[in-house]
Amino acid sequence: MLMETVQTANLQVAPAQVSTPRGFFDALQTQLERPLIFDLGAGKRVPVGYHITEIKAVNLQTVDCGGVVNAWKETVVQLWRSNLEPDPHYMTAGKFLKIVRAVVGNIALEQGSNLRFEYGDDGQPAVTYSVSLLEPTSEGLIVHLEWIGVRCKALDRVSAARAEAGLSELTVLEGGGESCSPGGACGC
Repeated sequence: MLMETVQTANLQVAPAQVSTPRGFFDALQTQLERPLIFDLGAGKRVPVGYHITEIKAVNLQTVDCGGVVNAWKETVVQLWRSNLEPDPHYMTAGKFLKIVRAVVGNIALEQGSNLRFEYGDDGQPAVTYSVSLLEPTSEGLIVHLEWIGVRCKALDRVSAARAEAGLSELTVLEGGGESCSPGGACGC
């Protein structure tokens, strides 16, 4: 029956559809009994027995290296697995949503904000991820997470504008010219 559900549900959901709390939570609604398995890439997963330590509603205001003010909202779900509290099971989608409902009763989560997950454990510092795919398998719902690295927003803006104009992307190079470097084309 479980395999039949996986095949007929056709739930594989792309990043744009699960990159917000609303999209992610909606996708879980029809899969309440399924285990949530968080895949960190490169063959690593958040181990069984993880729990949600915190859900954050975050308002960010920044000034990037190009001098541009940026503002956005994020919802951050912090996952943790203690080596001292073994639990042989993955959390189900239903339990995950029950925790979310309890949080929403106390703080306002912006349903259209960027959804992020943080994961760390007793031997690893917390790292922030975005959801790249939600995939049903016979094991459960695999939440594929993608590490969010540090980006130069000024370079991203210039590269996007150049791509729209049919020009090549800028690259991070030493020595100026058509590059992103202090005093270079991206405004850094």
